[in-house]
Amino acid sequence: MSIPAAEPTQSAASDVSYVADLRVAARWLVGCSASVVAILVVPIPLQSVSDLTEVGPLAVVSALLGFLAALASAVWVLYSAAAVLAVPRRSIGELAELDRADNSNFPDRRVEQPTSALISYLVAARRTDLLGTTQDAVWQLASDMARAHDASMRPQTGEKIQIGTQKYDLGNPVDKAALATLALDLERRAQRVVDAAAAFETRQRYERLAKGMKWVGVPFGASFLLLLGLQTLPTASMAVKTPTSVQIVVPASGEDPCRGRVLEGVAVGGTMDAPVVVLPSQPGCPARKITDTDEFIVIPRTAK
Repeated sequence: MSIPAAEPTQSAASDVSYVADLRVAARWLVGCSASVVAILVVPIPLQSVSDLTEVGPLAVVSALLGFLAALASAVWVLYSAAAVLAVPRRSIGELAELDRADNSNFPDRRVEQPTSALISYLVAARRTDLLGTTQDAVWQLASDMARAHDASMRPQTGEKIQIGTQKYDLGNPVDKAALATLALDLERRAQRVVDAAAAFETRQRYERLAKGMKWVGVPFGASFLLLLGLQTLPTASMAVKTPTSVQIVVPASGEDPCRGRVLEGVAVGGTMDAPVVVLPSQPGCPARKITDTDEFIVIPRTAK
């Protein structure tokens, strides 16, 4: 059981479609794993438990362990694939809080690199693509977006407001138009950050699933082969623990004085496949003890 590892994406425009592709793959894995369990694994032990009890207790234990191992492997795949589908879509505010708690130095420039993989991906690996050249913190982007949106909605007054390195006069129609354009651009950037975060976390979970399936396939395949192999084992012979009435069919050929007859006897040892039989004296046949019954047909008699 294996799937190709995910390739990292660097284009903000492809983040949404990238997440959609990974989720389609995860849904396929959910359906495939469920089908494998339903069609291949479940029927084997459920249909043959009674047969395995005749092979021996060790075979029953092995079958149960093999079944549980195969089932656990499939459940792990289902759980990990479901985790890919359940990646949370974080808001820009939540991402800003995560960034703020991870060495963000806003409103000053960042002096330490983030420690979490997600924030490092957003503000370092894809900083220019997502945040722009003048920003190095998601918190800064969220703050500027909120201020630009609030300023663009205010009435025209002589108030001046600074966002980033630019100052805007709320009484100037040109500055008001620039503020509206800036607010729209920052909203788009914030949406791209949200999409990129979802793509990153989805890819991480998908790659964990892809790597894990290389190891899960080993116990799953071994368990399945074990369950199949157990069905080919011969049944164990039942030991004779108490004297049991049997009938001995003596072959018609040979030199046995009782040849061609059916004799009443008692099995006192061995197994039902090769019992030790005591034959009492019968007309024409002396009493004797037979330890090698390979040449005879032994028929256990049912109690009445």
